[in-house]
Amino acid sequence: MRKILLVFAVCVCSAVAAENIVLDLSKPNPEFPIEYDDKGVWSDVYVDGSNVFVQEFMFSHEVLYGGLAFNGFFPSKVTAISESADLDDQWGCMAKGGFAGEGTPYLGAYWDYYTESTSDTKTCEVFTSAPYYAVGCYVCNNPYTYYAIEKGNPYSTKFEQGDWFKLVAHGVDGQGTETGTVEYYLADYRSENADDWKLNDTWEWVDLSELGQIASIYFTMESSDTGDYGINTPTYFCLDKLTVSTEPSSVEESVAAQAKVYYDRSNGTVRVESAQLVEAAVYNMSGTLVMKQLVEGSGAIDMSAYPAGVYVVRCGGYSTKIVK
Repeated sequence: MRKILLVFAVCVCSAVAAENIVLDLSKPNPEFPIEYDDKGVWSDVYVDGSNVFVQEFMFSHEVLYGGLAFNGFFPSKVTAISESADLDDQWGCMAKGGFAGEGTPYLGAYWDYYTESTSDTKTCEVFTSAPYYAVGCYVCNNPYTYYAIEKGNPYSTKFEQGDWFKLVAHGVDGQGTETGTVEYYLADYRSENADDWKLNDTWEWVDLSELGQIASIYFTMESSDTGDYGINTPTYFCLDKLTVSTEPSSVEESVAAQAKVYYDRSNGTVRVESAQLVEAAVYNMSGTLVMKQLVEGSGAIDMSAYPAGVYVVRCGGYSTKIVK
C-alpha cells in the first residue's frame, strides 16, 4: 500500500491523521504486472478475464465477442494522436501521457452504453480493497472523442452551440447503495458566447469528496448528441491519480499538492512546500481555526504570536500535530 506522509525536517512530536491512497501506474503490484506492446497499449486489453490491479484498486475490464471488443479500463502509454476522429485514436490521451507528463502511464476507459442498457453490468467501475472516502481524480479527453466532437465523423456530429458531453461518477457504499454523483463536462458548448466553449485537452482535477465513503465508484457518460441507439459521441475518457482516503477530505487537488510541512521551533514558523496552490490551515486542540494561508511553492506560517500548546496543521489533504 502506497503511503504519502508529511515530512518533518525538525524534531517535532507528530502524527498523521489520514492516509491517502493515490493511483500510481508507474508502480504496479509485482503480483499483477502491467505490460505494454510496442505502441504503448496494455498487452492484455483483449485477453479474457483480465482486470487491472494497482495498489488498493481493481479496475473493471471485460472482453467481448471472443476477443473482438472490450469495455472498461485499460492502462496506456500511447503518445501518438492521428486526429482522425476514428478508432485508431482510441488508445491515446489528449495530454499524451499521464498527469506526471508525456509518455507516462495513465488509464484509458471505454464506457459501453449498449452493455449497460441491456444488463446490470457497470462497465467502468473501480473497486477498493476496503471502504475508503473518495477524494478525487484527474480526467482528460480521449483523442477519438475529442476529434469526433471537434470535427464530427460518420457516427457523431460536430458539436455546435448548445452541445455538451459529460462524465458522471457514482459512489457505491459497502452495502451496494449509491452515495451520490459528481458530474464533469469534458465538452461544454452550452454558452451563447463561443469564447466560453470548453473542450478538455489536458488533465483536470475532479473533486469526488461528495461521494463520501465508498466501496466502489462507477462512471457513466451523457451527451447532447444521441440517437435511436443511445449516445453517438464516442464514450471514451482518460483517468489518472484516483485518490481515496482513510478519512473524509474536501481539500481540492490534495493529490496534486503533495504538501510537505516543516516546523521550525527556533523562529516559531511552520514551513509549507507544495508544487500546487494549497490552503494551509492551523487549528487549536479545541478545533477552532487559528489562521489559514494559501501557499504555492513555499511559504511560512508565523506562529510566534500564539501561545504554547498543541496545534493541528491541515494542508494538501493531510493533517498533522505540532507542539509549540
